[in-house]
Amino acid sequence: MRGRRRRLRKKSNPRNLENVVSLTCLCDGEMAVIAYTVGGFGLVRRLAEMGLTPGVKVKVIRKGLLHGPFEIEVRGVALALGYGVASRVFVRPLRADSDG
Repeated sequence: MRGRRRRLRKKSNPRNLENVVSLTCLCDGEMAVIAYTVGGFGLVRRLAEMGLTPGVKVKVIRKGLLHGPFEIEVRGVALALGYGVASRVFVRPLRADSDG
């Protein structure tokens, strides 16, 4: 019995990926807007339940040393994310003069 050969699909990404970086790339006190999250259904759902959805502003309060936890502020609430989870949240950094 022969196995089926799967066709390799070219992955097209319709998202605008201009200036998108991981949350781990931001510095303390920097603000950004969430572009998208990457992960399995459970992780994406858990992040959405915490308020981390596309279009929401986040502020990095504190970065832990040596890949420690990230403390962020989302919708007026402080959250702590592990480094691995924070690396799966992609954001568009805001300029310092556009805070408001």
